[in-house]
Amino acid sequence: MIGETEYLNIDIIGLTGRITLNRPKALHALTTAMCHQIRQTLETWWHDGAIKQVIICAAEGRAFCAGGDIREALHMITHPEPEMPDYFEAEYSMDMVIAGYPKPVISLANGLTMGGGAGLLFNASHPVITDQIDFTMPETGIGLFPDVAASLFLRRATGSIGLYIGLTGTRIGYGDMIGAGLMDSYIHHDDLADVMAAICAMTDADNLDDILASFARYDAEPALLMPHLEWINDMLSHNRLEDIRDQAAMSDHVLAAPLHQALTRRCPLSLKATHRLLAGKNPPDGYISALLLDYCLAMRISAYPDFAEGVRAAVIDKDQRPVWSHQCLEDVSDTMIDDLFDAKDRASFAVPSVLL
Repeated sequence: MIGETEYLNIDIIGLTGRITLNRPKALHALTTAMCHQIRQTLETWWHDGAIKQVIICAAEGRAFCAGGDIREALHMITHPEPEMPDYFEAEYSMDMVIAGYPKPVISLANGLTMGGGAGLLFNASHPVITDQIDFTMPETGIGLFPDVAASLFLRRATGSIGLYIGLTGTRIGYGDMIGAGLMDSYIHHDDLADVMAAICAMTDADNLDDILASFARYDAEPALLMPHLEWINDMLSHNRLEDIRDQAAMSDHVLAAPLHQALTRRCPLSLKATHRLLAGKNPPDGYISALLLDYCLAMRISAYPDFAEGVRAAVIDKDQRPVWSHQCLEDVSDTMIDDLFDAKDRASFAVPSVLL
């Protein structure tokens, strides 16, 4: 697995295995093959005593990872191949291996990080962001929901910040990520190469946490959302999205219009599913259950036409004018959401054997 494969560079430097995303024209978006190759590489290194830690990073460009290749994901849903794992299985099983890895996994996120890129970042044991991080979970805008175990990491955010991000797809920087507790610290982007070099130069006598701490910064400015935490908490305290939408329509707060716009223009089914996922009772109890739930939801929600329509509007025709299967929030009943989350007959996939 050492060397260059399509869209990935894989090498070993000293005691460190390194996986570099190398698809800059697509902002390092993950294909099914990339997910398989990352998982296979990690499993190969799992029992290799010569490798003490793993770095996941991206080649030059303005992104760490712009998520999954949604064109490919849609094609695999609409044109399934016998005995070929679908996109979501490939992505979520990769995330499982990252989350359960027995050695430190350091994800170095610089630039745009969304969707599947957040899975690479937040499921790592040592997630590292720079001051140029541009983080978002945009799925409600394409007929899906915040996945890759977002039901765990977005719930860790202070107050209702995680729910706000999941519903609206708001893009935030390092200030909000630290202020909301999604990250403890950041590094300056000019230090990124030095951080990587220091990790790759580690010996058995070195301590990874000490190395990362030597580059860490902790100031939480500037921030877009955290100054408005009280308003966000108040708005999202309503149990029904319809009430949140209507309250936002009557508010003159600076975030009221963006929130109202999100709840009237984004996919109503996705919004209701996201609200249940991030604000409902009984969240997943760990990364395996979270990713298995994500898989079930992905299979069920993609059976609706909204995902295909969202991909069409966002990346094929690029008209940004999707026509959703439900016109507004009122058209999506609680029963429909109950059915999405129903524990009976859930689609599933085999948990990677290294985790068993």
